[in-house]
Amino acid sequence: MEFVKPNLSDALLAICRVNFALMLRETKTRYGRLQIGYIWAFLEPILVISVLSVVFKYIRMREMPGMPLAQFLISGFIPFMLFRDIVTQSMTGVRRNLQLLYFPQVQIMDFFTARTLLEFSTTLVVFPTLVFLVAFTGYENVIVHDILGIFLGLIMISIFGFGIGIGLGALVPLFPSLQIMVQSVYLRPLFFLSGVFFTIDMIPEAVRPYASLNPILQIIEYIRSSYFVTYESTYVDFKYLFFTILGTLLVGLLLQRAFRRYAYRI
Repeated sequence: MEFVKPNLSDALLAICRVNFALMLRETKTRYGRLQIGYIWAFLEPILVISVLSVVFKYIRMREMPGMPLAQFLISGFIPFMLFRDIVTQSMTGVRRNLQLLYFPQVQIMDFFTARTLLEFSTTLVVFPTLVFLVAFTGYENVIVHDILGIFLGLIMISIFGFGIGIGLGALVPLFPSLQIMVQSVYLRPLFFLSGVFFTIDMIPEAVRPYASLNPILQIIEYIRSSYFVTYESTYVDFKYLFFTILGTLLVGLLLQRAFRRYAYRI
């Protein structure tokens, strides 16, 4: 019997099929339990942005410096929501799907990549939809400056969240309390520190060098610089972002390699 060694294209095709199937399964699992289903992916940012808009108008801030308020909040909250969802969904994703590892085509990393791709593709639908709603209602004039820059920013924040997610995915099964700590001690404060409703120029100058150490804040600054022709941040350091994202990804992969046998009992 002759053994046929699979080529690279067949292997990549198999990986794509597995990830697509996992994305469909995750979509059904996450949104199928809700009566409103996938609509929740749109309702959450709409509700949050609406509440923040009311708060800003109440304190008489109808526009940020050179940026309409609703689009300013969209360009901040949507990227942060993408990062948050990748991290939170990755922490427990493998443990909930261990039975799928009985299929030889399915590997542990497929769970993380599928969830990241699902969140990323959802964002690619939600982001322009909200911008279209703003334009359609005539609430604000919409002029998007650099679509490719926005796309690059979303890719960067996705990879950063992916790196943190795969690391936590190996640690949370061993230390379950870490999940609560990440959600309450890390992600919640991070929401207020990552430029969702402010720019670096709006904070005291003495604090800016320390605030800019937050890669999420820098990525959101870059996305806003790409979105608005009237705004250009001088605090985006691509070299810093590259090494921070790469380092986070490498640490996450090392944690997976070191602890996955104990975390998943495989």
